Amino acid sequence: MTVLAVLCDSTANIDEATAAAFAERLEGRFDIVDLSVTVGEETRLDRQWSASEVCAGQMAGHAVTTSLASPDQFRTAIAEMAAAGAEAVLVLTMSAQLSGTFSSAQQAAAEAPVPVHIVDTQLTSAGMAGAVALAVAGAERGIEPKDLASEVTDWCQAETRTFFMPDSLEYLRQGGRIGAAASLVGRALAITPVLGLREGTVAPLARVRTRARAVDRVINLVTESAHEFSELYPERGQEVVLLHAEATFADASDTAHRLAAALEEADLPAGTQFRQAVLSTVVTAHVGPGSTGIVVQTIP
Repeated sequence: MTVLAVLCDSTANIDEATAAAFAERLEGRFDIVDLSVTVGEETRLDRQWSASEVCAGQMAGHAVTTSLASPDQFRTAIAEMAAAGAEAVLVLTMSAQLSGTFSSAQQAAAEAPVPVHIVDTQLTSAGMAGAVALAVAGAERGIEPKDLASEVTDWCQAETRTFFMPDSLEYLRQGGRIGAAASLVGRALAITPVLGLREGTVAPLARVRTRARAVDRVINLVTESAHEFSELYPERGQEVVLLHAEATFADASDTAHRLAAALEEADLPAGTQFRQAVLSTVVTAHVGPGSTGIVVQTIP
């Protein structure tokens, strides 16, 4: 059995308690590699910013940009995992379509002291966090690295879906992350877009005239996905994660509160779990304050 370590990047936004629990389960062989965020002229690692600080900077008109995790960061993390006894390392990154972090991990892997298997999750936020939980559970059970990488990849492609509603398309446009939704920019004043992640890139799912109709459309997508997962994977439960850019739900946008209320009334499969989470500051930098998302996925 190969002794395996798990690394992920910070856009999964795994909280300190969960990260500590993962490290304990793998006897220290778990770590997070940070991307960076610059607000105005100040640069910090992703997890050193608070959601409130980044949103306040954006609303004040400061330039907010992000930087990928470097190959050196991955080299250091991989070396530390090897020193902790890992015979191989599984690295999970956010979508390679949205960040060069996957490429940085590839560069580091080429010089690593142990075999490194890299998974482009094609996700971020709660979807990616679910993939990390699956990877940790698999490493704990002793699944061989190549097999676990394949299992995680399959889960990312088949058992999680991301839907989101930016308050404005401007932040996505500025950051160059708008993907197939670029066609919506010229009509932004006339529509409320419903977006999603498709094969790792931002894609338009619906174009409606009002925020209320957009909320209805998202709830329909969530409900359809949850029932599909329930039928396809009856051995697993489902969870719905409501994501917002602000530090607390009380500070979240009106859209987030509308979605939360609608989810309470939605026709979801029995036993569907529900929770709220905050977007990483890197993701917030690209989607902007007031953005709200929902991830539907099986429970790893």
